[in-house]
Amino acid sequence: MLLSYIMKGVKFVIISYDEFYNLLSKHFQNGDDFYLSLLQTVINNPSRYSGLFRLSNAKSKIIQNITQSREIKFGDIIEQITTEYIERLGYQNFNKNLGTDSKGDVLVADQFFTDGEIIYLVEMKIRDDHDASKKRGQYDNFKRKILRIKNLYPNQHIDASMWFVDNSLVKNKKYYLQEMITENFDNTSLHLYYGGEFFATLRGGSDAWNELITILREYRHLHANSSDVEVPDFGTSKQIYDALLKLPQKYWDKLMSDKSEYVILREELFSSGDNLKKASLKRR
Repeated sequence: MLLSYIMKGVKFVIISYDEFYNLLSKHFQNGDDFYLSLLQTVINNPSRYSGLFRLSNAKSKIIQNITQSREIKFGDIIEQITTEYIERLGYQNFNKNLGTDSKGDVLVADQFFTDGEIIYLVEMKIRDDHDASKKRGQYDNFKRKILRIKNLYPNQHIDASMWFVDNSLVKNKKYYLQEMITENFDNTSLHLYYGGEFFATLRGGSDAWNELITILREYRHLHANSSDVEVPDFGTSKQIYDALLKLPQKYWDKLMSDKSEYVILREELFSSGDNLKKASLKRR
């Protein structure tokens, strides 16, 4: 369902619900190779999906993995839509590929733009929930991007921010602020933002943030009673049958082997139909 309208006094004037929905659908659509990739993942790790020491069955584990994948993709969507908002608010986006650092590691910015005078770098994460090692790694990654941009633009002021989009979890705020206080970058401002704080720094950003929040609320409202993840029946669905025909031989041989983990996997996933039998005949 695609909508363009005024909701609770918020008018979609920057990015419409239609644009957001189409972006979401593009990222979440299951293309021709989705089920092939899914099968290969399951076949490579059969013990992760079935076995005596797992309370959940194989299909439940598959749903869990797909859900985790969708959460990661959602972070990509929020990053992309933020880039679009930045441009539509009148800023100039740069190529996010920053090149390599002194160690040869490729650096890619989440947001990298200018207002014509200041260069802005934003390191984005959906929520601040990292453990001790990951928070240190994330901050180190942030610093390396700052240094790379300072090399690219040595005479311009750099405004560098860490932004956690969801402000419902603030786990490492004290650590990040303390690290920023101890830095000594010339001609560089450092910031830590949560929720709408980053958008509030942009021209017209508060309206954009309110619009984005309204779109997200409407999406959740429209899909409150629908299933986020649907996994077809492995034994009967055409999608899985087609994927079985495309499987490289080494994966097929593993799936059909007499090893106990694959016997159990076949019993759990393919017992309801004859997809394996039909695929076996077709592949000969």
